[in-house]
Amino acid sequence: MPQHTVTLESPWKRVRLVPPTSSDDEIVSVCRTHPTTRQFLQFLPEHMTKEEAGLRREMRAEDKRIMDFHIHFTESGTIRFAGMTGYFNLDEGNESCEVGMLIMPDLHGKNLATEVFYTLLQYIFEVRNLHRVTFETEANNVGMRSWFEKVAGARLEAERKEVWKYPTGVFVDVRGYAILEGEWKNHIKVRLEERLKGIPKENGLKAA
Repeated sequence: MPQHTVTLESPWKRVRLVPPTSSDDEIVSVCRTHPTTRQFLQFLPEHMTKEEAGLRREMRAEDKRIMDFHIHFTESGTIRFAGMTGYFNLDEGNESCEVGMLIMPDLHGKNLATEVFYTLLQYIFEVRNLHRVTFETEANNVGMRSWFEKVAGARLEAERKEVWKYPTGVFVDVRGYAILEGEWKNHIKVRLEERLKGIPKENGLKAA
């Protein structure tokens, strides 16, 4: 089954969410195995080849409950791969899904998570017309928890004990957050727009 053909662009023009392609397979393998990426996601592989990344991409494209995007980031007119996002566990009957994201470690601190989530959530709530989006993060990931609670204003819905098993055999706790369609429209969308207000829009794009 081919990848979807949806491309999303943020209003600030720095971020485009594009269908995954084979041209990004090698950098995807780097992103998923980077020690910083794995710090709070230790179930991700320590090693991954370009071919394994391609096989994963193809298998996920066949699952109708998943919609993956690659993040392409523009800075000073140059476009580069910046990570992955998308939704999974789509439940069309209950109009809900779960969202995740990985940002290349060298691009942390550029407000990318906010811009990516804004672009993806706008699509989920305003184009797909879903009612509910959930997110999970390791309980020790203070930075991600802070973003959900203080930046996005997402609701903490679950504090689950010993959910994810790491290769060391250790089980870690997980925090679950949620955003409803009404919460997005009434206050969360505006909160993220305020956070991104100072970002200059990009023009004159060129490939890295």
